[in-house]
Amino acid sequence: MHRLYSKLSRVLAAGLLVCNSVAAVYAAGAQYCERTDYSAQDITDAVKNSSLHDELKTTSCSLGGLGRFESGGNKGVYNGSCCTGIFQLNNTNIKNYAGMSRSEFGCQSLQFQVDTWAKLTNDGYNSAPVKQLIQMGTFDGQKVDASFIAACIQLGTGNCQQMVRSGRCSGFSDINGTTICDMAKNARSMADASCQEGDTAACLGPGDFNTAGDTKLASSAPGPAGSDINVAPGQV
Repeated sequence: MHRLYSKLSRVLAAGLLVCNSVAAVYAAGAQYCERTDYSAQDITDAVKNSSLHDELKTTSCSLGGLGRFESGGNKGVYNGSCCTGIFQLNNTNIKNYAGMSRSEFGCQSLQFQVDTWAKLTNDGYNSAPVKQLIQMGTFDGQKVDASFIAACIQLGTGNCQQMVRSGRCSGFSDINGTTICDMAKNARSMADASCQEGDTAACLGPGDFNTAGDTKLASSAPGPAGSDINVAPGQV
């Protein structure tokens, strides 16, 4: 009986080790289909070919940098907690905007992923905090440009509203300690140095939005929302 118990204990212990190993791999993230290394310019080109709002396209160089910041240019990366793809969309947004699972989404083309992100971003563009930021022009010393607006939407418009109400970049940060302002700065810094906006104009960097005649703000803001982005160092 003792020998049988000892043998059973060893089997259970071995099984526990296997389970723990699988859990560790899962927590560390996953790679769906091929690993890619798209450049900031590759991502910018896809953004320019998407349905993204024209005013956000005016500084699409920084949006290429945003894609590099989010995923390292790897469209098949899953971060182990919530998010997949070049712009790290969460599971709910992938289902709602692409109609598929994260593993299927990770295997789609760069353009497909960017097109899906553009739909999400366009919807967020009409939210109260985004409209308020556009009217402000600058926030806590930062220019409100495409990367700033995209970061606001990426990290959740409810969370963005929390930041706006605080009047400080530190008014909201995700579980990795990343603020909307941090994300925007990183996006700009990771843009291709030779990036071109359109066929002839040089990359402009932070730009103004045309707010002439558009002074209406939504009457109420959405409630706080969970962060879409939770990529930890080494997961991309």
